[in-house]
Amino acid sequence: MISRVRELAGDAFEDGRVVRGDPVVEVAASAIPLVSERLRDDAELQLQQLVDVTAVHWPADEGREFEVVYQFRSLSKNLFLRVKARLPDGGCVGTLAHLYSSARWLEREVHDLLGVRFEGHPDLRRILLPDGYDGHPLRKDYPVEGPSFPEDAHRNDLFGRLDPDDFWDEAGP
Repeated sequence: MISRVRELAGDAFEDGRVVRGDPVVEVAASAIPLVSERLRDDAELQLQQLVDVTAVHWPADEGREFEVVYQFRSLSKNLFLRVKARLPDGGCVGTLAHLYSSARWLEREVHDLLGVRFEGHPDLRRILLPDGYDGHPLRKDYPVEGPSFPEDAHRNDLFGRLDPDDFWDEAGP
């Protein structure tokens, strides 16, 4: 399967291996839409289902801080493939929304939580967090407490009640 993906990806192919029984390939980020279309339309693979899109933040890996991960599935061929692409912080990858309807929601989630931009997405706005929310909470450099959250607002006493502080109004939580 990896050799077939290498053929379809051409010069965009960067790496391929089997991880815990699953084929995993890495391709150039700029080629993600083209490679995905070839994977979907290839008679041998028929990867016609985009199961998931996610990303991992590697802040210490300068120039390649984000790893965008796509999970493809072929129901007719009973195949699974993971495709990865590395991006710099502030970089973007082309959308797959025109190829897979599931990408509309999945890409919005990755954008919302990690800040990865998907060029050409028809509606790239927050999906889980409110508009105006400061930052992207799944980045490893994001503060654990969140933006402007009181230091002790999360602490509980032995009975499961929240400790009183200035964060809560007089009536309590």
